[in-house]
Amino acid sequence: MPRTAREYLGTCLTLSGIAAAVPSVWHTFTHITDDACRTPELRYGERHLQYHMAREVLISAGALTAVGIGVLTGPGRSRNLWRATAAAAGGYCAALWSGGPTAGVWAPNRQALMVHTAATVGLLGGVALTRPRAAGR
Repeated sequence: MPRTAREYLGTCLTLSGIAAAVPSVWHTFTHITDDACRTPELRYGERHLQYHMAREVLISAGALTAVGIGVLTGPGRSRNLWRATAAAAGGYCAALWSGGPTAGVWAPNRQALMVHTAATVGLLGGVALTRPRAAGR
């Protein structure tokens, strides 16, 4: 099945969303060994926050890889694969914005806000455009 213009645009938009997300993931990665991110007052240990950052980086890498595989599979993908791709993209984007309702901070600065916005628009918009058409359409 050949790629339609909608499929091609969706794939490109999704890949640009993944690319936009990379600086955020990298920034979090740099905190894993940053001594400034230690929190000695935590009862679980001063490196507990860094443990969560490492976990976040691995989860983010997995989600973005799954989204990439899902859109690069092409227009012959099953509806179930598309749903899994959409769930991975939605989960990643929800995590980007979770700080607002939970901690009152949507992003730590304007640059991060722009990265989060670009990643969200690219990922969710692109995945939406790659949704398989219903049979007979």
